[in-house]
Amino acid sequence: MTDSHVTCPVVRIRDFDQALRFDRSRSIVNAPEMFAGVPSDPDNGRINVREFLEGSVVFTDGPEHRDRRKMLNRLIRPEALVAIREDMIIPAACDYLLTRLQAPDEGGVHRADLVDLCHRTFLHFTAKLIGLVGIETAEGLGRLSACAGPLAAGTSSQFLQDRPAVNDMAIEAKARYVDDFYRPSYQKALETQARVDRGELAPEDAPVNIMSLIVSGADPAYLDEHTAVIETTMMFAASVGTSTQSIIHTIDFLDDWFRRHPEDIERRTDRTFLLNALQETIRLRAPFSPYNTRMVAEDCEIAGHQLRKGQEVHIERVAANRDQSIFGTDANEFNPLRKTPGQGAQRYGIGFGSGAHQCFGLRVVLGVDGAGGAHVELLRLLYLAGIEPDHDRDPVDLKKNMDKFSVEDIPRYTSYPVVFTTYDPMVVRDIAARTT
Repeated sequence: MTDSHVTCPVVRIRDFDQALRFDRSRSIVNAPEMFAGVPSDPDNGRINVREFLEGSVVFTDGPEHRDRRKMLNRLIRPEALVAIREDMIIPAACDYLLTRLQAPDEGGVHRADLVDLCHRTFLHFTAKLIGLVGIETAEGLGRLSACAGPLAAGTSSQFLQDRPAVNDMAIEAKARYVDDFYRPSYQKALETQARVDRGELAPEDAPVNIMSLIVSGADPAYLDEHTAVIETTMMFAASVGTSTQSIIHTIDFLDDWFRRHPEDIERRTDRTFLLNALQETIRLRAPFSPYNTRMVAEDCEIAGHQLRKGQEVHIERVAANRDQSIFGTDANEFNPLRKTPGQGAQRYGIGFGSGAHQCFGLRVVLGVDGAGGAHVELLRLLYLAGIEPDHDRDPVDLKKNMDKFSVEDIPRYTSYPVVFTTYDPMVVRDIAARTT
C-alpha cells in the first residue's frame, strides 16, 4: 500500500460513541480524494477533487485548518447570527411569498416549489456571507439560484448515479458562477479595500465577508484564485444545499407526524416544537448522504479498530444517530417530542459532525442562545402561511447509488411541491415589517 493508491479495506463506523472518537481523533483526516471516491472511481473522482474540493477549509487539517476556521468563525459571531435571521433570511422568504403567491391558481390554491423558495431565501444569506454582488435584481438572483443545485450535486457526486453527467453540469455551473459572480465580487472587494487604504472608508465600516478575507490575503492559500473559488463554491453549496434539504425534510416528516398526531397541529408555530423537529430531522437524515469519509493519517488504534495509514473510513452518521443505546428503542422513528438523550448526546446527534470539522451551520441553526435561529423562524413563517406538501404533485430527487446506503434512501430533493392553505399577505407583510 502507498499513499497515492489506497488498497486497504474500508472501515465502517456505525456506533455513536465510536463515531465521536473517530471524529475527534487527530489520526483521522478529511481527505478530498476519499470524499470524491477516487479509489473506486478514479477518473470522475479526480475531476471532483480538482473542481470542487481541494484546498477548501473542509478538506484541510492540522494548523492550516485551525487557523482558517478561526478566521472564518468571525463571520458567524452572535451579532451576525441575529442579522442573518432578521435582515436576510426572513425578509427574503417574506418577499418570495408576497411576490410568488399574489394570486391562487385556477383551483383557488396557492402553490409553490419549496426547493425554489428555499434556494432563493438562503441565497441572500450566502451571498452576504461570501460577499457576492449581482443579486440585487430578480434576474441576477435567478442566475445565482440556477447555480445552487448543480454545485451542490458536484461537491458530493460520488453518492449519485451518472457521475459524468452530474460533474459536467456542475462544472458548467461553476464557470457561470465564476464569470457572473465571483470575479465581479472580487473586483468590488478590491475597490472597497482600496478605499480603506486611501482613508476614504473606515475599516470598521467595510464589510467583512469571505471575499474581503480573500482580497486582504488573510489566508495565503487565497492568493490562488483556484483555491479561493473552491472555498466560496463549497460554502455556497453547503449553506444553500443543506439548509434547503433540512427545511424540506422537516416539513416532510411533520406532515406525516401531524396526520398521526392531529393533537399536535396547534404546535406547528411553536418555536421549541419546531426546533426539536428540526434537530430530529438532522439526526435522522443529515448530512443527507449515507456517510462521511475520512482517511487514516498514521497507523493507530481507535475504539478497538486497528488502522493502517491510508485506510478509508466511512463514518455512517445516519446509522450512528439511530443508536438505540443513545436515542431509545424508537431511534429509527421521527419524534419531535423525544426526550433529550443522555450520555452527553444532543438532540441532533452528530448530524453536524463533531470535533475539528463540525459544521459551521450549527450556530446558525441553533441560534445565539441555543433556542433556535433562522431556520426555525423560516419554518414558523411557512406554517403561519399554512404550508403543506402538495399531494397532487410528486417531488423529484436526485438518483443515487443505492448500494452506498446502509440505512435508507435519503432523498436530496430538486423539486418539492407545496401548497399554502391559510396564506394571508397581511400576516406576511407584518412579519416582514418587524424584521427589516
